[in-house]
Amino acid sequence: MTGAEALIAPLRALVTTLGTGTLPAGGPLEELRTSATTSHRSARDAQGGAQTLDDGWAGRGADAAAHASESIATRHRRSATANSSSASIVDVAGAKVGQAATEVHRLLDSFARAANSLGSALYRIEGLLALLPVALNHVARGAAIVAQTRDELRADAAALLANSKHPAPKRVPAPATPDCGDGAKDGSLAVTLPNGKVVHAPNARAAAAVRAALSQRGVPYLWGGTTTQGFDCSGLTQWAYHQAGVEIPRLAQDQDDAGVRIDQARVQPGDLAVWDGHVAMVIGDGLMVEAGDPVQVNPIRTTNLNQGFQGFYRPR
Repeated sequence: MTGAEALIAPLRALVTTLGTGTLPAGGPLEELRTSATTSHRSARDAQGGAQTLDDGWAGRGADAAAHASESIATRHRRSATANSSSASIVDVAGAKVGQAATEVHRLLDSFARAANSLGSALYRIEGLLALLPVALNHVARGAAIVAQTRDELRADAAALLANSKHPAPKRVPAPATPDCGDGAKDGSLAVTLPNGKVVHAPNARAAAAVRAALSQRGVPYLWGGTTTQGFDCSGLTQWAYHQAGVEIPRLAQDQDDAGVRIDQARVQPGDLAVWDGHVAMVIGDGLMVEAGDPVQVNPIRTTNLNQGFQGFYRPR
C-alpha cells in the first residue's frame, strides 16, 4: 500500500460499509411484493364470496358467513397495504444507500485527482504532507454522508417496525339471532327524510340509527366529539348506531369492520360510506348524513379530499 492509499483507506472502508443499496434477487423484498400481490388477490376472492352469499342466501347462517367472508377480506386488504408499504420503504432505503455510495465514490475520485496532480512528489514525504489535509477533508465529508444516511435509515427502520406491529383491527361479532326487522326500539323500517320523502332501511336497527343521526343535524363539529354537544365524523355514526343498540368501532377507518361490504348500486339507509379518515351514513334517496360543520345532509359521494375510499358497509 502506498502512502497515498494509506491516507484514503478510511474512506474506502466507508464504501465497503455502505454497500450498493441493491438487494439480491429472491430476497425479502421480493417476498414482500409477492405477499402483497397474494393478499390483494385473496381479498378480492373473499369479497366476491361475501357478495355471492349476500346475493343468493338469506337468513342467520348467511349473515354469519357473509360477515366472516368480509372480515377475511378486510384482513387481507390491510395485510396487502402493509406489505406494499414495507416494500416501498425498502426501495426508498436502498435508493438512499445507493446515492450515498455514489457520493463517497465521487470523493474517492476527487482524492485520486488531487494525488495524481502531485506527480512524482506523491512519493516523497513533502508530497504526502501536502496531501494529508486533502485526505482528512475527504474522509470527514464521507463520514458525514454515512452518518446522515444512517439517520435516515433509522427512520425507515422505525416505519418498517410500525408496519410489522400494526394492530389487528377490532371486529364486531356477527349477530347471534336473525334480523327480522323488529330489533330496534320502535321496530319500524320506514324513515322520513328531511325533504319529506319516506325511505325504508334494510332492518330496524339501521332505521333507528338513521333517525338518530338525522336528529343531530345542526350540531357543531368537534374533533374527537362523541356526544350531542359536538361530533366528529365517526363519533356521529358510532353514537347513532349505539342509540339503535349496535356497537361499532370508534375510528372511521375501522368502522368497515363492523359490517359487510355493499355495492354502491345496492346501498340502503344505515349503510356507512368509509374513507381512510372519514365516514358518513347513507340515509336514502341518494343522500347521506355526516359530521361536517355542522352535522348535515349531503349527496352520496365517494371522494373526500385526498382520502382513499374503502367502500360502503352495512353494520351487523
